[in-house]
Amino acid sequence: MLETIKQPRLESRPLIGSSPVEYSAQIPELYLRAFVDSYSCGIAVLDGLGDILYVNRGWREFATRQGFEPDFYGVGCNYPELRAGTPDALLSESRAIAEGVKQVLLGRQTEYQKEYLTRESKDRHWVRVHATRFDLPQAVRVLITQENITESIHARDARQKEAERLQFLLNVTRILPWEANFPDWSFTYVGEQAVQMLGYPLDDWYQDNFWLAHLHPEDSAPTLANCINYSTARDHYELEYRMIASDGRVVWLHNLVTVIRENGEAKAIRGFSIDITESKQKETVLQELSKRLINAQEEERRRLARELHDDLSQRMALLSFELEQLRQTKKPGDRHLRIESLQDQIKEISADIHRLSYKLHPSKLDHLGLAPAIKSLCEELSTKGKLEVSLEQTGFPADLPKDVTLCVFRIAQEALQNCTKHSGAASAHLVLKHTSDEVQLSVSDDGCGFEMKSDTVGKGLGFTSMRERLRIVGGKMKIHSRPMQGTLIEVSVPLNGSPNGSNFEPQKSS
Repeated sequence: MLETIKQPRLESRPLIGSSPVEYSAQIPELYLRAFVDSYSCGIAVLDGLGDILYVNRGWREFATRQGFEPDFYGVGCNYPELRAGTPDALLSESRAIAEGVKQVLLGRQTEYQKEYLTRESKDRHWVRVHATRFDLPQAVRVLITQENITESIHARDARQKEAERLQFLLNVTRILPWEANFPDWSFTYVGEQAVQMLGYPLDDWYQDNFWLAHLHPEDSAPTLANCINYSTARDHYELEYRMIASDGRVVWLHNLVTVIRENGEAKAIRGFSIDITESKQKETVLQELSKRLINAQEEERRRLARELHDDLSQRMALLSFELEQLRQTKKPGDRHLRIESLQDQIKEISADIHRLSYKLHPSKLDHLGLAPAIKSLCEELSTKGKLEVSLEQTGFPADLPKDVTLCVFRIAQEALQNCTKHSGAASAHLVLKHTSDEVQLSVSDDGCGFEMKSDTVGKGLGFTSMRERLRIVGGKMKIHSRPMQGTLIEVSVPLNGSPNGSNFEPQKSS
């Protein structure tokens, strides 16, 4: 800490002299001192040599907070020399401040400023030192201000971090801020996200007619008409349209627009453009998927209707005709043979009805559970000779939610159907496993396989149906396949509830 220096009388000596000449010469000094005393931050006044003439209350309070000796405020000391040895800043910073003040004293600079972080005070904070030269009528004065700017530094840092977070948010969410004149639609500001979003350099956006020139041809006229109507009648509105990117891509933009008015008339518009291309593409895919699923559903209904009408209905009519013949038969021997024939037909019809019912919804799922239903499915395919299917199961019997049970069964059913219809496999192997937190199913076959990058995975109705079922219950699916090396489908479904908040009713599975 600096050694205490007794203040000279200069601080308390009156500035007003006895003669009129001295009095008039000191009026600017009086004004300067009045200004210094009224200012809240710490100020010291130096003479032309750098000696401290007087300080204000803010300077004294600042010195006290900095931990200097009591009653020592530097009055009478040479400020550059005092500053160069002050330990509250790094030696290099203190010397830099002293040298900067010297340059102001010499008249080489009119002002000097530097910020530093205190080193020895209990509460470290940022300080700004500012030196300003005043040329009074008969003297040179230099004002040194020192103030704690920690809060302003923190506020500046907070604003910077907030701006960085906003910039990050705009980049991640693909949001483009912009401003434009009305009604000529020329941009006056465009965010940097524009380059990534559409590929054009920022300079291109400021060219006349840029926006209209890059609107999608089909959207140009209606979008322009809507913009004019909405900007004239509303203060805020939303608008969607397509633009053509530099590489030819079609980019969908959802715009949130605010109208700037002067005297009630629209003069400018500003807003945010949100890239919704991906959601639009997903919407198109979902619409196509819904259409395909509805068509598949209707085709299945038509098939069942034909089977009921052309097969079961005719067989029932024939059965009724034969019962009428049986009623007219009088010979016991003939009646016995007809009854046996009718019994066989009834068994066949009953089996076919059971088969149709099983396709619509297997009753074993409700009465016995997942594992028996899948086992019955595997045995049915093996018995028909279409596919040799083996099943391995662990962790059953178990209580499972109904949604999970139906989802896993339908995926197993779809996977095995793919084996018989598309893969040409001779055998398939299913592994069904129940753990504490999920149900796992894997279906592998020795069929022809396929390329993973083909439309089979992305657009195939079977795989799409599987993924949609799994999405509802929060499940996951992995598909592994290579040409001529078979296919493996791995499915996992969590047991902790579905993502859409459905309430599950436990279903016994054994």
